[in-house]
Amino acid sequence: MARAYATHRRVAVTVSGLAKEIRPWQWYKQSILLLGLVFSGSLFDPVAVTNVAIGVVAFCAIAGATYIGNDIADLEEDRKHPRKKHRPIASGQVPISVAVAFAAVLFVGGISLSATLGPLFLLIVLAYLAQNALYSVFLKEVVLVDVMVIAVGFVLRAIAGVVAIDVSLSPWLVVCTFLGALMLAFGKRRHEMVVNDDPSASRSILAEYTEELLDQFLVVVLSALLVSYSLYTFFGSGVWMMATLPFAFFAAFRYHYLAHTRDLGGDPKFLFADRPFFLNLVVWGLVVVGILYDVPIVLVELFA
Repeated sequence: MARAYATHRRVAVTVSGLAKEIRPWQWYKQSILLLGLVFSGSLFDPVAVTNVAIGVVAFCAIAGATYIGNDIADLEEDRKHPRKKHRPIASGQVPISVAVAFAAVLFVGGISLSATLGPLFLLIVLAYLAQNALYSVFLKEVVLVDVMVIAVGFVLRAIAGVVAIDVSLSPWLVVCTFLGALMLAFGKRRHEMVVNDDPSASRSILAEYTEELLDQFLVVVLSALLVSYSLYTFFGSGVWMMATLPFAFFAAFRYHYLAHTRDLGGDPKFLFADRPFFLNLVVWGLVVVGILYDVPIVLVELFA
């Protein structure tokens, strides 16, 4: 009886660790695939919604496999990190052999789902995998390239969302996604500099940065992002989209404020717990959908 209980307990602990390894709380990153769906006017197209849903699941599986691969590759480095040392593989909760087998299942499942969306979508997923592999092997040790590669990963997600529904790719989507992701990447690096007594011990590339330098990068990227989004509202969409500018500026400024006053730059998921930021994001999304799907025109015609 005791042996059976111990076995059951060990299996439960391992399964729980595997669930943590695939970072379900970071699946919000795959929401980038929804941008093409919303901004192409396909939000209410059931076929497009289904294809994007399949793409999101595929990327969740692929991302889970890469998380496991990265954690295995960074095992010794993670054990020196004040937060990452509690990850299931680094802490010993999940045996490496089990993690490898689970990653293989996720990889095969993600590739299979990607193939159903066509060869171009599959190609983007393979590019995402190659990018992650190169990052883990050596690009994470190249100053500035490390954060740019992270941003490129988000751009690939955005492009994949467009490819999944077979619509034209807007350059504004690429530029704004890249700059937004770059801002978050610099914010994460700054957070790691602030919270660690010896930042380079947990991530060696941090020896190449300073807090002041990262602050400068953040301001530059944030400014470029706001200018790019503003130009999109001027030239890339109808005049009504300019009404979303206050929400965009508030979101960027609020992020900058939180990153510097509450050290929330380490993981964007913490932003969703900030009520002003979250409410602004919700209202911003509703306004964007309303504008893109002609709600203002309908109201004008209704009351004309």
